[in-house]
Amino acid sequence: MTNSAHGKPGDDPMREFLENLLGSPLPDGFDVSALSQAGLPNDPNQLRAAAEQLKRMLSATSGKPVNWDLARQLARQTSAGQIPLPGMPAPSGTDGDPRPTDAEKTQLREAARLASLWLSAATEFTVSTLEPDVYTRALWVEKTLPRWQRTVEPAAEHTAKALGDAFASQGPAGAAFPGVGNMFSSLGGTMFGMQFGAAIGALSREAFGATDLGLPLIESDRGVLVARNIEDFVAEADLDPAAARIFLAAREIAHCTLFSNSPWIAEYLFGAIEEYARGIQVDIGHLEEMAREHFEGMDMSNPDALSGGIPEGMLEFTRTPAQERALEQISWLLALIEGWVDHVVTTALTSTLPRLEAMREMNTRRRAVGSPAEQMLARLVGIELRPRRIREATAWWESVTATEGPQGRDRVWDHPDLLPTPDVLAGTPQPPAKPVPNQLSPEDFDNELEKLLRGEGAENAPREDEQGGVSEA
Repeated sequence: MTNSAHGKPGDDPMREFLENLLGSPLPDGFDVSALSQAGLPNDPNQLRAAAEQLKRMLSATSGKPVNWDLARQLARQTSAGQIPLPGMPAPSGTDGDPRPTDAEKTQLREAARLASLWLSAATEFTVSTLEPDVYTRALWVEKTLPRWQRTVEPAAEHTAKALGDAFASQGPAGAAFPGVGNMFSSLGGTMFGMQFGAAIGALSREAFGATDLGLPLIESDRGVLVARNIEDFVAEADLDPAAARIFLAAREIAHCTLFSNSPWIAEYLFGAIEEYARGIQVDIGHLEEMAREHFEGMDMSNPDALSGGIPEGMLEFTRTPAQERALEQISWLLALIEGWVDHVVTTALTSTLPRLEAMREMNTRRRAVGSPAEQMLARLVGIELRPRRIREATAWWESVTATEGPQGRDRVWDHPDLLPTPDVLAGTPQPPAKPVPNQLSPEDFDNELEKLLRGEGAENAPREDEQGGVSEA
């Protein structure tokens, strides 16, 4: 414990709290009285406990943008239904995380086999015939965490830096804390770990596979099916079990088929996410107001109070034009992916599955609305993984198929420049292009030329009239 410049330790609890937290004396003349207005207690014991709790939280991050060890722990607990998503009702679905039975694995793999067979007739891409992996919720968490790190960590890192930079720029107060940027990064790493872990765990309780969000969360051609979530969905929606399994398996396999045949898609999506993250700016005035309201009256000696994560609405992002373009690219590409998958799956399963249209409609609404876990991720990093204009994208793919066939439709995925622009999806889908007249082959051209030289068909050729115009024969 350091000696205060204004008396013995304990003479000024707020100064002692800050010096313990930062590990160094405050500059002479620094006025800490204003901090009492932020809701921090004046009781020395509460302040000491708060300082110790915050220091433990900061030391646990190891300077990482997100404390992924903590995130994994909370995600596993949430996936098993042991803790709810903060501020949300108790998890729905089957309690715990039961392992799929042999019968469930057989049913899902047979559904995938039929789905692959029918999809092969609906797309020019090579469709994998490998058996899908059948996961528990906990295994879904473990297998998708590496991709989540790449997806959300850039935004978390830039958000923490933006907070530190914003605080450091606040005049004398910022100058008094030269290490505040590192402190915010550490504190942000812990809080992001808490909330990312809860969100990812909640997603594991509703994901049917590894591609529900339109992102390839697992690099695998096999596809993934989460048995317990599929069975819960079948029961809750009162669907034909065999048909629902085939429908969901077909969607997972169609996504994997697209990603494996067009590997640029994943890089393009993650590149747009990183482009967005680089320009993150936080509204510091809004943050200060929300923080004052959140911490007022809080028991700072209570670890649970300090572990509540970032309150809803606290982070308000100020977007630059470059970020707006990046978000538009993400939404645009996710809509085209969703539209292609919907179109191809519908083409493959029409006339074979009962209530196909009902299942399509349920899935479209599910993707358009987004789950509480998706909404939490959007609040934390400012990125919505919910595509807009899914119906318009589906209609565009239908129009391309009508004019160019499945081969021409799938060839569009060769390069992003071949895809329709966001402006096209924002309006009426492009009408089918008029067929291009067939050009004469070299052999036909020679035959027609020979006829012309022989004078054949001259009686039907246009003629010049007396006024120099052209008249029909």
